Amino acid sequence: MKPVGEKLMLRDSVIRTFIQAAVFVLVVSGMAGCGETPPDTTEPALASIDGGLISVADFENRVAEIMERATVSGLGCVILNDGHIVYNKTFGFRDMETGVALDDGSVFNAASFSKTVFAYLVVLLAEDGLIDLDRPIHEYLGKPIPEYDNYSDLAGDDRWREITARMLLSHSAGFQNWRILTEDQRLGFIFDPGTRFSYSGEGIQLLQMVVEEISGKDLESLAREKIFAPLGMSDSSFVWQPSYESAFALPHNEFGWAGNPKRRSTPAAAGSMSTTVVDYGRLLVAVMAREGRPEHGDLAMTETVVPVTSERMLGPGAQRDGDSGDGVSISWGLGWGLFDCPLGRAFFHTGHDLGEQNYTVSFLDRRIGVALFSNSDNFESVAEEIVGAAIGDIYTPFTWLGYEPFDPAMRRTPPPRPDRVEVTADVLEPYAGKYGISDTETFWIRAEGTRLLYSGEGEYWDEIIAESTTRFRFRGQDVVLVFVSGPAGRVLRIDIDYQGLPLSATRIE
Repeated sequence: MKPVGEKLMLRDSVIRTFIQAAVFVLVVSGMAGCGETPPDTTEPALASIDGGLISVADFENRVAEIMERATVSGLGCVILNDGHIVYNKTFGFRDMETGVALDDGSVFNAASFSKTVFAYLVVLLAEDGLIDLDRPIHEYLGKPIPEYDNYSDLAGDDRWREITARMLLSHSAGFQNWRILTEDQRLGFIFDPGTRFSYSGEGIQLLQMVVEEISGKDLESLAREKIFAPLGMSDSSFVWQPSYESAFALPHNEFGWAGNPKRRSTPAAAGSMSTTVVDYGRLLVAVMAREGRPEHGDLAMTETVVPVTSERMLGPGAQRDGDSGDGVSISWGLGWGLFDCPLGRAFFHTGHDLGEQNYTVSFLDRRIGVALFSNSDNFESVAEEIVGAAIGDIYTPFTWLGYEPFDPAMRRTPPPRPDRVEVTADVLEPYAGKYGISDTETFWIRAEGTRLLYSGEGEYWDEIIAESTTRFRFRGQDVVLVFVSGPAGRVLRIDIDYQGLPLSATRIE
């Protein structure tokens, strides 16, 4: 991350470059009046947030160079100028291993971009009077929150009575990100509701339950009715669609190995949406247009709800107050991260899943924005470079986000691809069943002859690859399952290595 002073020097250098280019154009124009009209040499260009222009050809060449250097398998990009989509393009591969390229119809995992769509939905429902963002959410429910199966952990702590939708959308309700990542894997308050920011997928999922109960409709139906259809987001969905099979940008690990997509059959506001770059660009257009009008008051998405005082967005620094080192003032609004910089207000969000990383930022006062979708574990290391090349952004708080800049010296040599071991059907059959990591995190294992299959929801199945009779790996992902059996041959548990995070799952049925 560049120091602020260096960033400003870079910005001044960019401005000087474009002034020189403008002078060159004026000179050529003046020469045209003295004789023959010269050929039109105007190149397509994009607006930079500092008032200059960025050559499309230069931008595309720059992206190709960055992607090759950092082994970014694929990238989708949409850019807004003056609040409208002026550019969209995909780079690289849908499947890097087979050489299948991305195209304009390619579908990406939105990951946590899903939260921004859900936040927009909740705000629209609030405008319709269906929900009051400042009314305690338990007042909308048919029973106390701890009496719902997923929230029984909150029994005995009455702070759940204080939670509002505004707190949940601004990540200030007091929950951890995901209970599965905690030592006891239980949901609980890490601070009093409304007192500080702490990013929480758990909070978004709780609000989804409330919205579905109030409306009597599931999230997918509501999103189609209120957002996807009105905005023309025809390729977007919170659940897997059959058309995605031939269009999905497969996730890739740091070595460029392709994995399988997550085919979700149950909508999840915190991260199950799939979309195209143009579809998501249409959402940005709608948000920018809406936020440009002053009449929304308490329903403005890009007004500060809670200041951000933590050193980092996630990890140990998320609970520790301190300066992030980015030189901008960060806060959170209704579903969006916010920062103030010398060029005015900006709203941003990230998306992160195994083999899939996304980033979007829009400068509201400049009416310029960009959304980047990648199917690569390496994108975050070069996100700062690509965003800068796209719109001239030098203000995004990438240090606070935890994005480590690409360093070729830190690049790991790809290990040998794991050998596949043939395992007999009689060994695999006892592994079949339903397993739970926690009350809310369950999955299924199914045996089909000499193949072992995994499903997160029991509907779509992917084969997991045997490295031994007990050890299995997900294709192209750093996730390993080890089956541990008792004396009678019955599986007692599955030990899971999830990118270095140890987890354990027990058999439910």
